[in-house]
Amino acid sequence: MTREIDPGVPRTPDEDIGVRLTDIGSFLAEATYRAVPIVWFVSALMVQFFALAFLLSLPVIGVAIVALSTVVSVMVRYWTFRRGMSRAWKIATDVSLLLNWAWLSGIALVR
Repeated sequence: MTREIDPGVPRTPDEDIGVRLTDIGSFLAEATYRAVPIVWFVSALMVQFFALAFLLSLPVIGVAIVALSTVVSVMVRYWTFRRGMSRAWKIATDVSLLLNWAWLSGIALVR
C-alpha cells in the first residue's frame, strides 16, 4: 500500500495507516503504526488480572468480590471490543477473560 503524498489534498483518517512515500527524495518510506489484535488481547488480560488481584486483596466477603469482579470483567470486555477485533479474537478474549474471572471467583468463594 504505497502512495504519493500531495500537500494540496487534505488527508483522511484512513490515509494515516500504511506506508507513505514523500517527494523529498528519501529512499526510506514513512510508516505508521496500528496496534494489532494480540496487543489488545494481552492488554485486556493484564488489566483484568491486576484489577481482579486488587479486588482479591480487599477485606470483602466472597460473594461481593465475585459481583465486583464480574462488573470489572464486563467493563474490560467492553473496552477491548470497542477497538474493532475480529470474531476469532473476540472468542479468544471472551474465553480468556472468563477463565481469569473463574479462578478468582473460586478463590474468593473459598476464602
